[in-house]
Amino acid sequence: MNEKIHLNIDEVASRLNVSVETLERWVDNDRFPCVFEDGEPKFDAGEIDSWMSAHLESAHEKLSRAASAVRMAPKPGNSLFELLSRGGIFYNVEGDLPGQVIANAMRLMQLPHNIDREQLIGALQEREKVFSTAIGHGVAIPHTRTPAIENEPDTRVGLFFLRTPVDFRALDREPVATIFITLLADRKNHLRILQRIGYFCSQPDFMNLVHRRAPREEIFEFLDANRPVEG
Repeated sequence: MNEKIHLNIDEVASRLNVSVETLERWVDNDRFPCVFEDGEPKFDAGEIDSWMSAHLESAHEKLSRAASAVRMAPKPGNSLFELLSRGGIFYNVEGDLPGQVIANAMRLMQLPHNIDREQLIGALQEREKVFSTAIGHGVAIPHTRTPAIENEPDTRVGLFFLRTPVDFRALDREPVATIFITLLADRKNHLRILQRIGYFCSQPDFMNLVHRRAPREEIFEFLDANRPVEG
């Protein structure tokens, strides 16, 4: 019989890439498996792996449902084709850590003239420290906690292919090779655009383009041909 391996709260928070405060809140609300010994929470490593697998499957199910929900036409100017046309597609982005990759990507991205690039980099890096933006299958979607763009017409997405895969502490433990950075003007539209990116990332034809790092022209051609239409 295998001996159980118990971890303390700091070790578990580090494994999940969340703050100790967040994990304590999950425990208090019975949202995370643990036992108490002498008043201190203890976590079984096997149960943690099961929890991570279950939540990853749940995330994929939600992504599939969201994908079905965004087949309708987006607001004018907010198709992924248009968003990437403003933000750009870039290749061989350097970096060994998520923060480095984000900084190097953001120094390539096309931005409105009134945006403080370095301040925006800091906001994206801080958000990534709080919780991983990896969605699985080698993809992450870094974004800020609060709207980064003042005017909705300036909303944009950048697509970046990394020179080497980077550990973003994804739940599926797959290193990230591709990131979409989203710069959005309001929270409601943010969710819609994240769902739209999720929709394309659930499509095998699109992910084939991503995994083989297809040329910009080929990616834009695919997105243009697959813009949702009304009716």
